[in-house]
Amino acid sequence: MPDTPPPYEVAGPWDLEGLSLARTISRLGVVSSRPATFLWDSASGLDASWQLWLETCFTPVLAPAFVAVHRLAGVMQPDEIIAIDRGVDPLLSEPLRLRSLSAALPFLSGKEEMRAHRAWIRVVDRITRGDSPGHLVTLFALQAALYALPLASALVAYVWFELESGLPAAYRSRSGSAAEVLAMFADAMPQVQLAMKVENGDISGEVSLLRAI
Repeated sequence: MPDTPPPYEVAGPWDLEGLSLARTISRLGVVSSRPATFLWDSASGLDASWQLWLETCFTPVLAPAFVAVHRLAGVMQPDEIIAIDRGVDPLLSEPLRLRSLSAALPFLSGKEEMRAHRAWIRVVDRITRGDSPGHLVTLFALQAALYALPLASALVAYVWFELESGLPAAYRSRSGSAAEVLAMFADAMPQVQLAMKVENGDISGEVSLLRAI
């Protein structure tokens, strides 16, 4: 048995139709080895911690920023992307801000694949110069957009990254945890749909089964 529990994977329609591919493209090899803005506070229940994150962090701050960055990347607007990144910074509490910046570091390093994208270079160069903080939500959305990942799939993949990253290894190794994670992931879909202003079934209401492999 490995020391580190394996990541959850989706088994079902999303395997072929979206999430598995979205996760691969949006991460480009980045592993969720550290918590981002979501982190389970074991003093309260896992579901309560997740709902609090959805209501106070994802819906009012991260989702709008993600959608805006993704759309701006499509029309090559690095200055506006930097402005959004800067705008996110004061809206996060200090612990969330620091975790967001830490979780973004793997996206900044070792990404030779991204050097062909002018918008990526212009944004990342300004982040490395200290002109902007460089939050996870900014880099995740930008990378996904530059690889032509549709907004709906990219936003769902971001939610999954946050959830998976914020779960303790001991919990992820526990028998039966996959079903609980599936339920929490499904809880985020209304907020994703709201952020997307989805029409005509852009994001399926069906949430596929989870398994740990």
